[in-house]
Amino acid sequence: MMTATLEADNRVPPVPGETAEEMQARAALYGLLAHLFLAAPARELLDRIAASSTLISGESLPLQAAWQELCAAARIADPARVREEFDSVFVGPGRPEVSLYASSYMSGTRRGHLLAELRDDLARAGYSRSAASSEYEDHLSALCEVMRGMVGEEQLDAAAFDAQREFFERYLAPWYAALCDAINQSGRTVFFRPVARFASAFFVNESEYFELA
Repeated sequence: MMTATLEADNRVPPVPGETAEEMQARAALYGLLAHLFLAAPARELLDRIAASSTLISGESLPLQAAWQELCAAARIADPARVREEFDSVFVGPGRPEVSLYASSYMSGTRRGHLLAELRDDLARAGYSRSAASSEYEDHLSALCEVMRGMVGEEQLDAAAFDAQREFFERYLAPWYAALCDAINQSGRTVFFRPVARFASAFFVNESEYFELA
């Protein structure tokens, strides 16, 4: 996972049009996706998702519907089977059926250079790879953790909004659809299909948010 080493010196108002509650909700959803794609969720997390069906309301209908579907799936999920599914689809053995790394979905020079570019951008933004992490920086969970941190920084620095928009468009927008499609098309996924559909709806919502801001 990623850790933030950047400290803001001056507090300025958040981006106009987005309340603190909305920022907290966006940050929390990025954090949830980071957890779900890092390791199979335990019973406690599944129960928390299942009990949060009213968390998303007043949003776009696709996002709300996808969240309701995920909550329903969490309600009936067996943690042991979810863990087996996660391991068989995202871990291996050997090359996993579905890769969670951005580089896997790039082509040409972009594929070879993405990780180096990402590390440079993270260093400039004040983020570094946790010493305890076994994943590369272009793992979906790590990217979602960075976005979570950047959303939180809006309350300290209005310029953080531009930074998160650029980061999203550079490192998430080009490949999240292909990843979510791969998860949905896998013959081994059950719980992670609604996870992928929610992730897709959330990222689409984020794309629209950045375009309209």
